[in-house]
Amino acid sequence: MRRTWILIVALAVCLPLAAQEDKPKGDERPDPEAMWKALQTGNLKFEAGELTYPDLVEERAKLVKGQIPPITILSCSDSRVPAELAFNQSLGALFVVRTAGNVADDSGLASIEYALKNKWTSLIVVLGHEGCGAVEASLVPTDPDTPSLIALVQRIRESFFGIPYTPTDEKVVLKATEANARASAAWLMAHSAVVRDPVINGWKTPDGKTMRLKIVPAYYSLKTGAVREIE
Repeated sequence: MRRTWILIVALAVCLPLAAQEDKPKGDERPDPEAMWKALQTGNLKFEAGELTYPDLVEERAKLVKGQIPPITILSCSDSRVPAELAFNQSLGALFVVRTAGNVADDSGLASIEYALKNKWTSLIVVLGHEGCGAVEASLVPTDPDTPSLIALVQRIRESFFGIPYTPTDEKVVLKATEANARASAAWLMAHSAVVRDPVINGWKTPDGKTMRLKIVPAYYSLKTGAVREIE
């Protein structure tokens, strides 16, 4: 069976309510470190081109009544960066928010807060990528021609400390893309107590341990399909 244990966790929402009442009290979100390792393992499958989705009909039926996706992905809208495929995940595993340049506006932040408020998410991945058009446009010294696009590039440019405006230089674009992903992750913390509190204070698990929300800025290679954490 293709799906990882992330999906098995997600499918737990379909247990009968009576059965769920017998569970121990406490926040049962999975370990964020384990979730990140599971994504990395899935990404190796994607790199190798070994994806299969044989159980979609069964998975779709089990998820009709609800969802508890343990991972939230803030990704670029670029059609070449499909989060579910890149991490070899099927239905119910990922709560994906996609915007140009992987920056969250109020609506995107509301989506992320919704997942956190429902106590689904233990890991947020902010996924930048190679050849990001929004980042390249932000490196052009002149502004684009619509108010919305101007607002987007101005937001991305806020992360360009010491980065020259040379969109044709691959090393500069890489540095800018990484800076933007880190800034997007920091922006979530700065603008939302719903995000900030579980990062700083965490939550109690049923066995009394404290677990904290993990936010990972990451970079996706169009050439190889590999995803790596941005330091």
